[in-house]
Amino acid sequence: MINKLSQYFVGKMLSSGTISENDRELYVYGLFMLLSRIMFFIIACIFGLILSSTLESIIFYIAFQSIRIYAGGYHASTETKCDIMSTLSILACIVVIWLSKSYDLQSVLFFTGLAASIPIFLFCPLDTPEKPLTDIEFKYFRKISLIILFVIIALSTVSYFLGLRFLTAPCAVSLILESLLLIAGKFKKETEKRQA
Repeated sequence: MINKLSQYFVGKMLSSGTISENDRELYVYGLFMLLSRIMFFIIACIFGLILSSTLESIIFYIAFQSIRIYAGGYHASTETKCDIMSTLSILACIVVIWLSKSYDLQSVLFFTGLAASIPIFLFCPLDTPEKPLTDIEFKYFRKISLIILFVIIALSTVSYFLGLRFLTAPCAVSLILESLLLIAGKFKKETEKRQA
């Protein structure tokens, strides 16, 4: 759906002469990424509104996307699978954040988030066979990933000790989700290597 929409808009830009045919794929990819992020941000806000956790949902989404962009992780084989898995992942995370408001899960989430930082530190950035990273790209993405990781850990730690629950749970959950995606992505990559 988003890919078709991206193709449509890029087609309009091509026909109006705004961009050249040589840049088509670049614009399609860039527009696809932008529209995907907007769509999932809206989905996170809707789930947040339904569960009375709008601010926490926004914080979670921003923290998660910030590290996901640079650290990488599991990628579904089709756009439909990606959309379904992403929506369910966002929903599960927001439900956990919502539950943490009703039950005292702050400590559990905080320490689980810290533990989840270890696989992120070890495996980031994780590229894909379709888009392998060069050595320079790997170093750049690793550096940015680690900076973002430490910022999220710092926010989570400060908010935990200050009792700012609206910040602790979303930061911790973003690290937990990214860690799971990196582990799944690493497993998928190693499995594909063995099969090749």
